[in-house]
Amino acid sequence: MLAVLDRWWGGLKGAAGARERALLLPRLYFQHFAASSFVVEHPDGGLAAFLVGFLSDSEPDAAYVHFVGVDPALQGSGVGAALYRAFFALARRHGRRTVRCVTSPENTGSRAFHARLGFTASPVRPDYDGPGLDRVVFTLELDPDPASAPVSAPVPEPAPAPAQARGLRLLDGVYALEHRPDAAGPAGDWLAAVRAPEGLTVIRPAGPDEERWLALYDADPDHGLDVPGLLAAVLVPLAAAGVPVFTASTHHADVVLVPERRRADALVSLHRAGFTVR
Repeated sequence: MLAVLDRWWGGLKGAAGARERALLLPRLYFQHFAASSFVVEHPDGGLAAFLVGFLSDSEPDAAYVHFVGVDPALQGSGVGAALYRAFFALARRHGRRTVRCVTSPENTGSRAFHARLGFTASPVRPDYDGPGLDRVVFTLELDPDPASAPVSAPVPEPAPAPAQARGLRLLDGVYALEHRPDAAGPAGDWLAAVRAPEGLTVIRPAGPDEERWLALYDADPDHGLDVPGLLAAVLVPLAAAGVPVFTASTHHADVVLVPERRRADALVSLHRAGFTVR
């Protein structure tokens, strides 16, 4: 992570800013707060985004976002917001109701981003992190989540994906779902068709005014039909992130559709569960 900080921050505050950012990520965060932190990778394995956070030990109702970064090439794509939503969900599952974080007053992009997420900002607090280290403090009160378990019985994290299902690929194109009550066969280009008593459901390329879906497929679809849990390993983290899905099964593997507008949420949740998506 340290290797990308200066480039991602565009040299903000010069050499002093570089030292300041490096000091924010000592090894202890990766040793002791990995379970409450998130990483997103590019298809080639390079770092795309990260969020380092933790559940407060001294404030049992609070969680804290310590440091967040997104590759400038992905800013505006929703990846940063998806990381925060994943952290909010984790905080709720552990009974936390408040999320806090800070930024430097000069980081106008961060201030605008947190405002869009609903955080309230304090006035600039001089010397908050030491002499000359002024900060703006953000606070967000989480909405109650009826599905959240109480602290005495926290909901477990989704189980890691089995080794056979750790690779997924994002198929080219954007797709639409079409239901044909007359069960007439699809014409033109299509990805999959499923016939049922109610008619035919077709997955085909999306038109300009249709709801748009992305298709995930096994990167190595050569497992046998007797291997259990492969589809469930994909669906559980997506369900935990509140991402709608549509699935279709073939003899070799499963096609999982997710809404294009929820792309970032889907990829973050799958990476968190141990998948690589290319």
